Amino acid sequence: MNELERIEDYFSGRLPAEERARFETSLQTDSALAEAVAFYLAAQQAAQSEARNRRKAEFEKLRTETPVIRRLSALPAFALAASILLILGLGSYWLFQRQSPSAILLAEQYIQENYSHVSITMDGRSDSLQTGISFYNAGKFREAGAVFNELVRHQPDNDRARQFAGLVALRTNQYAAAIDHFHRLSEQRDLFANPGLFLEALARLKRNQTDDKARAEILLKIVVNQNLEGKAQAEKLLEAF
Repeated sequence: MNELERIEDYFSGRLPAEERARFETSLQTDSALAEAVAFYLAAQQAAQSEARNRRKAEFEKLRTETPVIRRLSALPAFALAASILLILGLGSYWLFQRQSPSAILLAEQYIQENYSHVSITMDGRSDSLQTGISFYNAGKFREAGAVFNELVRHQPDNDRARQFAGLVALRTNQYAAAIDHFHRLSEQRDLFANPGLFLEALARLKRNQTDDKARAEILLKIVVNQNLEGKAQAEKLLEAF
């Protein structure tokens, strides 16, 4: 099986569970595979967009060449009623499509609703962590970032400090730093619940540079398929792609 067939089988659900798990693990470590998947998703989106534009152009040509009212007036009464209902239904669908929020907007809303304020931890961690969280909740991101990054420097495996350092970077639009923190967090395998991949997807959607949306989609699919932290919201975000 070549690489393209493997990628297509993964996204179509044809890979066996064991092979799918190996594929998802490879995505996190094999940059060439991740780039191939990102290209595949971008090509799929481009093809869908081209098809939509072609259908739209054909419909517009038909509409301008034959006025709608004149075409409908030649139909029997039952067909006329059905045509009007169809047009109204399509109009409602297009209106809904225009009003449906994008994955990027949903990511922004989720960040605002869930990370504008975080709970003070009571798990016996260092006083520095509590201090950093207090700064974060007060909107003092420079001070909070200094505390969390210092903790991470001395305690690279401190997942709470790593997560908060990433959140500070995310809230201050330092997306490269946020992505790095969240990616490192996702590599910690001994955590009961690890939001690293989900948070990295949010950061990539917010940054929205070349390939970011495609890579975010990959991460969200892994979160859903592996039942990781953030699965429910990942499913909602994927519906908006």
